[in-house]
Amino acid sequence: MVYILYALIGVIILWFIVDFVLLSWDVRKNKIFQVYFKLKYKPKSIKFKMPKIKAREKESFWFFMVALILCLGLIIAEFVMFLPETGIINYIGAFIVLIAGLIRIWSRSVLHEFFTLKVLIQDKHELIRRGPYTIIRHPGYLSLIMFIIGLGIAFSSKFGLGLIILLFIPALIYRINKEEELMLARFGKDYIYYMNSTKKLIPYLY
Repeated sequence: MVYILYALIGVIILWFIVDFVLLSWDVRKNKIFQVYFKLKYKPKSIKFKMPKIKAREKESFWFFMVALILCLGLIIAEFVMFLPETGIINYIGAFIVLIAGLIRIWSRSVLHEFFTLKVLIQDKHELIRRGPYTIIRHPGYLSLIMFIIGLGIAFSSKFGLGLIILLFIPALIYRINKEEELMLARFGKDYIYYMNSTKKLIPYLY
């Protein structure tokens, strides 16, 4: 189980470095990030051009984050308490986490500046229909589901997997629905056509 733990830690660290530092403009609003650049560069030598926000929705973000933290906490707690033995199923879970990370990074790189941690519509927002978005509308969310399920499998967390089904997936679906409401309001018929030509989360199924 130690090797599984090391592998997962490595994958997750790499994922977070790429996902939340290199690709997201949201991180530029982080005070720590701004203070670092003010100390390293002259105050007027660097400017952040933040996009204008046309519409936003905050409620689903906190519901989603609470669900994510509770599921991750239960998975880790169950692992620490019971220390299950390592089997082939645990390595399968670690592999799912790796694939989830690759899908996440791919979808983020395609969205580029249109990715945000909170659901919002920017002033010059574009409807992205390339890369993984040609098949499903929310590949980034699919990667999150794969990530947390893979983590539960890798750590043999039965209770964690149960909570994922009961809490995390409903919270994520709620967030997706809120996001699609904003997208429909912004793009109208174009988004309706996009919805009719793609699936929401699972290719060719849902």
